[in-house]
Amino acid sequence: MPVLSLIRSPEEISQVVSWSAEIALARDLPLHVLCWHYSPVSITDEDFHSRDLTDAIEQFLRDQDQSPAFTRLAKTANLEIQELGHRDAAECAIQIARNTEAELIVAAAEDPTGKDGATYLSNPLLRNAPCQTLILFGGFERSCKPQRFFVAAADNSHDGASLFLANQLAESFNGEVTLARTEADFEEVNIEVGRRDLKQLMRDTGVETAERIHCRVFNERKLGKYIHAMDNHDLVLMGANSNDVQTVLELTKHPTIAIVKRGPALRPWRQHKAGEGWNPLISPSDYADLLEALRRGSQLSLDFLTMLGLAAVVASMGLLQDSTAVVIGSMLLAPLMTPMLGCGLALAQANPQMGNSALRSVGIGLTFTLVISLLIGMFTPGAELTTEIFARGDPNLLDLVTAAASGAAAAYASARPNLVGSIAGVAIATALVPPLCSAGISLAYYNFTNARGAALLFTTNFVAIVLCAAATFRIMGIRTARTGSKQRRWVVGTVAAMAIAGLALLVPLQLSLLKSLLQGKPQPNYYPLSRSVMNALEDYVEDDPNVEIFDAGRPSSPFHAADVVLVLGAPYDLDKKYANDLIKIVRQEMRNPKLRVEVHLIRELWQVNSQ
Repeated sequence: MPVLSLIRSPEEISQVVSWSAEIALARDLPLHVLCWHYSPVSITDEDFHSRDLTDAIEQFLRDQDQSPAFTRLAKTANLEIQELGHRDAAECAIQIARNTEAELIVAAAEDPTGKDGATYLSNPLLRNAPCQTLILFGGFERSCKPQRFFVAAADNSHDGASLFLANQLAESFNGEVTLARTEADFEEVNIEVGRRDLKQLMRDTGVETAERIHCRVFNERKLGKYIHAMDNHDLVLMGANSNDVQTVLELTKHPTIAIVKRGPALRPWRQHKAGEGWNPLISPSDYADLLEALRRGSQLSLDFLTMLGLAAVVASMGLLQDSTAVVIGSMLLAPLMTPMLGCGLALAQANPQMGNSALRSVGIGLTFTLVISLLIGMFTPGAELTTEIFARGDPNLLDLVTAAASGAAAAYASARPNLVGSIAGVAIATALVPPLCSAGISLAYYNFTNARGAALLFTTNFVAIVLCAAATFRIMGIRTARTGSKQRRWVVGTVAAMAIAGLALLVPLQLSLLKSLLQGKPQPNYYPLSRSVMNALEDYVEDDPNVEIFDAGRPSSPFHAADVVLVLGAPYDLDKKYANDLIKIVRQEMRNPKLRVEVHLIRELWQVNSQ
């Protein structure tokens, strides 16, 4: 995994090779210099007879033999020079980077003024490079000394990569790093917020303990001080897609300006040392916090069982009382989501020990909740199963989609400290304890069909949450440093078993969805009219004690011909003028003269009132 240096002309050698060698020394990597020549057809290194660029690079290296970086390259033979002919320099560099698994590409900007080449849109190498990329601006007359580094943070997604690289260079060459940003409102509170943002960036990048990094906040309206600070450094690092490169180049004279593109997320199964590069999706400190939290939360403990037991009692009471609010409260109390996320993290890490521990907690927690709800159901005789209980006994395919999205959201939020508050919403979206309590209460009432449906809902939630959490963690770059064949077999076997279970669940869930679609959604036939409309109708009907309003409302079906339906009861026929008066009252109260109103009359043959 070398540092790849792209040379297109002799003028680029001093700047590009110098910084490439310093970075290779800081990262303890070999240096691969690619000398590109334009050619309509590809020409390999062996077919080049004239090696002008190679000769110029070797002469430059001899002239720089006192530099520690070049001395190290000469002693260790960690330098390879290759000349290739290709129609496009960026495509050629990208191809070589893939073939050599380069960790970093260093190249000079084709436009040294910074007008073009600093964004993905104007630079194909930035846009398509498979690894971290450094584009240098300013030309060979700018500084190439690795002593003072300036990182211009601008809430850019590539700021962390810039800081990580600057810190590596500073540690290798005993230099200093200035991490800076600007604030538009330069009051004390804004300065403090800016400092906190810089400290958070250091934490996200995993360099919060670095003593060589100094944070500074500048006034955006006083650009001169900001530029002057940059000009006192040797290398200014800015995130890719920055629009300030041209301005900085025009106002500074000394430093080399570099645009940094972050590398992709670390691959979970890749065999290289942990901490080898900066992971843009999850910082090392957040990774450590996540691992610690899920490892502790996945262990079976008295706290876990106590909270789960109380949540089961609350959920059972809410289900029996048909109280949605109480059921939601039990979802927030239950700690069952944490060991499920632990199972997902264990799959992403290939960590059988953690996976077995989390699965054990889920299994015992499941049994404990089921027993509590069963006992509560047995000791509440005479009560009937409520709507809340039946609602969890008929899951369908939509519940699987909800659980999958919730699992991914919970995994992502748990890895982001600033999103931890969202986990409460995930707990509500994916009910874990209420389905178990519904199953236990249904068993106590011998309603095995509903108990089976509630158990199916919990199984659906469990499988979807674990698999989607594992996938989310892997996408975020979470992995273990070393994975043996036994660990990989455990992951493959576990994922295969859960995938088969998920496929098996699709059949009953799909049938349930089709059944609900055919039966239609449960909803009222009519929505109630407003109180003012009902008062006006009742005032009119009161004049005749033999007339009664049986029903009045707005049809819920969009296919109904009327906007309002009135159903009256009377022991004799009513004149149509009576119906027209009621229609006029409805239209007047609802302030819509074109309202479609239906009036129905039911003849009462007899009526008995209890004494």
